[in-house]
Amino acid sequence: MRTGRLSISRGLRQDGVEETPPPHLALVPPAAEPAPVSSPAVEPAPSNIDTANARMAALERLVRLYEQGALSIEEFVAEKALILGELPLVAPVHFVPAKPRQRQRGPSLLGRILSWQFVLLCVVAGIGLSFAAQPEATNRLVTQLYQSVGG
Repeated sequence: MRTGRLSISRGLRQDGVEETPPPHLALVPPAAEPAPVSSPAVEPAPSNIDTANARMAALERLVRLYEQGALSIEEFVAEKALILGELPLVAPVHFVPAKPRQRQRGPSLLGRILSWQFVLLCVVAGIGLSFAAQPEATNRLVTQLYQSVGG
């Protein structure tokens, strides 16, 4: 008998309470399940595009390994031949792989900050700001420096 109360249980059975299946709301009557089709599990053959993409990804990984120095030239040639599906495991005569690239490093941040161009720019900017703020004191300083140098 329904009392109009909503009760939620977590799998616990109350003693003396008759279990009734929960009500089902259905707008469309359930259809009969289709009979299982017994066909052999055949995987679709990969398309030419999938095969080409897989080969390109493998070649890119192989080149990265060679550039990092993880593979020798002989290993690189042999693996490339396997990926491309070539039967002979020797490289063609015209094939010469590029040398592994070395990272070109420029000057460090500290080296760039202490370069003579940057220091000269800072001195000129400092003198300009000093002259803008206190022109008499800057003129006096420049005159004293000129006299101490021997002018």
